[in-house]
Amino acid sequence: MADKKFSLIALVSFTALAIIVLYHNISPYLTPSDLIAQGKAENVQVVGKIVSVNGNTFQLSDGKNTITAVYNGTVQRYDAEVVVVGNWDGKVLHATKVLQKCHTEYKGG
Repeated sequence: MADKKFSLIALVSFTALAIIVLYHNISPYLTPSDLIAQGKAENVQVVGKIVSVNGNTFQLSDGKNTITAVYNGTVQRYDAEVVVVGNWDGKVLHATKVLQKCHTEYKGG
């Protein structure tokens, strides 16, 4: 009887821990406005439009608010819709990835 009780407690504990870890690793898409309201955050995915680029720094906007992002790579397009992955320190988004949306349109002939 004690073994069954221990097994049940272990299973419930493991399941709860797995749910907590999964919850913290899920990174929902946010907007610049969401980030400003949230404060510091790690491993975020931010959707917005690049409105200006200056070297490795660019401005990302959702139409309401604009944030500054720093990226150690090349941003290919101005005025592009992107998903930026990185860490938000409350003032600057430190980007680890900038994923540009494809603007290819398929037209029937």
